Amino acid sequence: MLNEMQYIYTIYKERSFSKAAKKLYISQPALSAMVKKVEQKIGYLLFDRETIPLTVTKEGKYYIKCVENILEIENNMQKYFEDLGKLDSGNIVIGGSSFFCAFILPKLIEKFKRKYPKVNIEVIEGNIKELKEGLENNSIDLILETAISENDEKLKTYFYKDEHILLAVPSKWEINNKLKEFQLTYDDIKEKKHLNSNIQEVSLSEFKNLPFITMKKGNDQYIRGLALCKKAGFTPKSIYKIDQIMTGYHIALFTESAVIFIRDLLIINEQKNDSLIYYKLDPELSTRPIYFATKKNKYLSNACKEFLKISLENKK
Repeated sequence: MLNEMQYIYTIYKERSFSKAAKKLYISQPALSAMVKKVEQKIGYLLFDRETIPLTVTKEGKYYIKCVENILEIENNMQKYFEDLGKLDSGNIVIGGSSFFCAFILPKLIEKFKRKYPKVNIEVIEGNIKELKEGLENNSIDLILETAISENDEKLKTYFYKDEHILLAVPSKWEINNKLKEFQLTYDDIKEKKHLNSNIQEVSLSEFKNLPFITMKKGNDQYIRGLALCKKAGFTPKSIYKIDQIMTGYHIALFTESAVIFIRDLLIINEQKNDSLIYYKLDPELSTRPIYFATKKNKYLSNACKEFLKISLENKK
């Protein structure tokens, strides 16, 4: 890509001439002069210099879109030529939420690295908005997430497995005494007994007067938890609102002060602890698919394809 395009794209990303000049190791006057030269050549301003931070004009947005298309072509070309050789080099950037980065991806990466030790893997942790942006701007090759629709026109999805949301209740609480026939222990979850059709689902209305730990608004688990409670005829009384499910799990585990909707994969991957009792919920709302996703129509390197293949073969 031409230097002038790279420079203008850096200004766009940094939203500042001075920051871009610093990043590009050139003087700000030289950078400004170069941009003016390009603007004179095309006959339109690319940036609105009166705004703070710097914004792009309508014509500038089109210019940036063209630059991004060129970057994508260059990236695809580079990956194509890298793939002509064997899988003894290469790079994969994988994104996921903190849960997947902590519990699921490390095991999949270990299996892949055992077979292809020379392929470099970078893991990026973020929320779904950040991860989708990473796919869109090609800074991420592949993401693993639940808050993905297989009908998303911008993504190509690969079904990984289903996960199941359970209700976790402090084991010392009196309410458990009348719900013994519905109870599941840590060992039951570890052995995946909650997936058996003969295990009954508890009526969530039994817990309507109890305090809840909930995720913050916007999180898929918050939406599902609210829907489960609404179907049972109540709104949960939230005494803790948290960003990360691990935080909520540890609050429930160690303070025994509230109930929480918890993912079965977390329990399966945690060490044994009998401080919580688990209850199976309405599967229509408590079951959610996990997908790998890539940017649609993006060239996938052989390394990325092989990582997907190994991951989809190791769903346990």
